[in-house]
Amino acid sequence: MAQSKWDRVSAALEGGRPDKVPLTFWMHFPEVDRSARGLVRATLDLYRRYDLDLIKVMFRSSFGLEDWGVHFGSYHPTRGSWQTEEYVVHTPEDWGTIEVLPPDRGVLGEQLEVLSQLRKEVGPDVPVLATLFSPSMLAVRLSGRARFLEHWRTHRDDVERALKVIGETVMAFGLACLRAGADGIFYAIELGSGRAMPHEEYRAIGERYDRPILAEIHERSRLTMLHLHGEDLAFSELVNYPSHVVNWYDRCAGPSLRDARAVTSKCLAAGIDHERTLMLDTPEEIASEVRAAVAEVDGRGLILAPGCGIPITVPERSLRALVEARNSLA
Repeated sequence: MAQSKWDRVSAALEGGRPDKVPLTFWMHFPEVDRSARGLVRATLDLYRRYDLDLIKVMFRSSFGLEDWGVHFGSYHPTRGSWQTEEYVVHTPEDWGTIEVLPPDRGVLGEQLEVLSQLRKEVGPDVPVLATLFSPSMLAVRLSGRARFLEHWRTHRDDVERALKVIGETVMAFGLACLRAGADGIFYAIELGSGRAMPHEEYRAIGERYDRPILAEIHERSRLTMLHLHGEDLAFSELVNYPSHVVNWYDRCAGPSLRDARAVTSKCLAAGIDHERTLMLDTPEEIASEVRAAVAEVDGRGLILAPGCGIPITVPERSLRALVEARNSLA
């Protein structure tokens, strides 16, 4: 008898080998994600079309930044994420204008409505994760990365005050997501990549802001997925942050699934090269990659997943081939 989606995912969380390795992937829906109704429909269509085992809700990539005054222009033609047109932080003093956002109003309130509607549609047996950006990730999107790093190094007190406010917003919104119907949280950290910020500098931010938020949410979450974005990751450190699952781009950035298993017993969400293999539109290559990923960890404690959102231009045939490759291993 086939396992339910929650049973399948739970077996992976416990380090077991379910009837089928759980499969999930996610993407932006820039044409419709500015309305709750449009995003719900697009999310449900992706879930149902490919019979995914877990729904990771792709809120519009701006998170709640519009409510802080950020202006967005067009979306990226491949990634589907909205591109910043005007930042709100230009001088160190501008960090003082950032205030706590209420989670039930504005853009954040719309995203809670998405979760509520999704839960009604899929019922209790499908894991649903809400996406949270770390405070530093949001701070970068308020100012631009170069300016954030400059201010962090020259006017740290100003940036720290803003990070505290942003952290309060993230915490409140994360807890509100759980109340609205999410089973757990997909928590994205970007500055843990040495390409984005030196590890020793990020460590102070992570310990002061990311770890406490994760710890608070993790106590109430059935499934906390930690997303480590980028290359040159401080993986052996960050993998110990509170979470049930770790997600990263193993096929390009590393470490490999095998090497990751050597440093953690947590469930691993990886194995799919969303930037290269899926875009090649070659079913044989996709099937080979799926088999290799499963073999690296003997099919245990694994959720087949991309290292980030899949391109909005990915061929449908590639996604069909991915599903078929997973199913053939059952």
